[in-house]
Amino acid sequence: MERLLSGTIAELEGAMRFRLERQGVLATNLAHADTPGYRRADVVSFRDAFEHAVSLERTHAGHIAEGERGLRVVRGPRGTRPDASGVDRDQEALELSRNAGAFGNQANILARLFTIARIGATGESR
Repeated sequence: MERLLSGTIAELEGAMRFRLERQGVLATNLAHADTPGYRRADVVSFRDAFEHAVSLERTHAGHIAEGERGLRVVRGPRGTRPDASGVDRDQEALELSRNAGAFGNQANILARLFTIARIGATGESR
């Protein structure tokens, strides 16, 4: 049971770190919605990037290397607006909300796992 909990907790920790990193990038997108020529950024997990790429290499200093939390920041295409901004405010706000909700769900699951571990260790439910 301890191995199961520790592995699950580690996976949740990684998922929450991903959500935290992504929240910062999405907030930056929203802050730069009116910046001419700004290209939307997002965070992808290294595992997802690996599955969709033939070869992965650090092509820009802004990319997060494989060893650094397993995440990469990727830039979207230039926008179609007259100022070439690639940010849609409504879409960014939606993504921020979804990401925050997923983080909250993961935090709740983590709290419940800690409760299960405490009950298993002490035998007390409160």
